Amino acid sequence: MKTKKTLTAAALSLSLAALLAAPTLASEPATEAASEAQNTKAASFSIQDLASGKALTDEEAIALALDHAGFTQDEVDRQRSEYDRDDGLEILQVEFIVGSDEYDYEIDLNNGRIISGSYDMSDAEQYNLPARSSSLTDSEAAALVLEMLPDAAEDDLWIEADRDDGRMYYEVDLVLEDVEYSFDIDADAGVIVSWSQELTDRSLYAGLNSTNSNGNTNSRHHEDDHHDDDRYDD
Repeated sequence: MKTKKTLTAAALSLSLAALLAAPTLASEPATEAASEAQNTKAASFSIQDLASGKALTDEEAIALALDHAGFTQDEVDRQRSEYDRDDGLEILQVEFIVGSDEYDYEIDLNNGRIISGSYDMSDAEQYNLPARSSSLTDSEAAALVLEMLPDAAEDDLWIEADRDDGRMYYEVDLVLEDVEYSFDIDADAGVIVSWSQELTDRSLYAGLNSTNSNGNTNSRHHEDDHHDDDRYDD
């Protein structure tokens, strides 16, 4: 494991009582927190594993994003989508809110793959997270990420510790199988509060001029057919 910042025992000792009154679940082990977080996602966390190679309709692209996030359309509170074109890629940007948490995806309409995805817990929810009896160590933070990405190893991770509004956070970054990952972990609560993943350029543009699995050139979407919807749908 590659650590950007050396952590000392003193740095990990926090005055939790001054931050918030911890409820009875405050001492929840990090492994249990990771299991709960993983249960809210699809079976495979990597966006690479959901690629089909087939052109998608808008509805199919939205369904792909929801499938990765682990939700059904009925569970979404607000949603918006918008078209974009970047270096020959025809992209549907999909954003949706479940509860107070926000998810953002970019879907390659022609090749049926997720280009990027991200999750952000709301500030209000973060500030009300129950605190553990002691803050996570960097190794425990790494374990949370490795539970999400079992094919990774500790030596793949770059970890940096920081403080924000009196709370301690870890930022964990890695590249695995042509996907760049980033995680923000609340060390006091032992919870992943945001993550993002994005295809590397090598993976993103490798199949730009390929054909889909039906043997047809991936060019079914045209800019003139798209009408941006830049508002959230209630």
